Amino acid sequence: MRRLDALTAIYPRLEDKVVVTIMGAVAAELQSIGHRDNFFYLQHAMGLASSMGLGIALTRPERQVVVFDGDGSLLMNLGGLTTLARYRPRNLVHVVFDNESLLSVGGFPTATSTGSDRSAIATTFFICSTPWVSPLPWDSASR
Repeated sequence: MRRLDALTAIYPRLEDKVVVTIMGAVAAELQSIGHRDNFFYLQHAMGLASSMGLGIALTRPERQVVVFDGDGSLLMNLGGLTTLARYRPRNLVHVVFDNESLLSVGGFPTATSTGSDRSAIATTFFICSTPWVSPLPWDSASR
């Protein structure tokens, strides 16, 4: 599934969520679908969307927080995964789009293009990692 198709599919369910995106293509594609006041497009801080999302999730436990990240960004802040694993906020969903490229800064290949397994990395940090989640994590809370 293309990233834009995935964002378009989930867009209607983001209305009441705090949404943090990393810089570049993810932010641009989400904006192209339609900006909302609850969307925060993190610019010039590659690698820090998960940290920003974690901070919001911990200070606003009553709100569901969704972070849209990229593989290059995730790999730039692997230390942030240890903090995510430590706090494990139930109100945070961290989505990583892996295109094996630093698309926003010239299209250079990331480590995932040569075999680094982001799912195995997340599992090592005791973070749940699945390629596709259905139903979405916040769906069960609303039933």
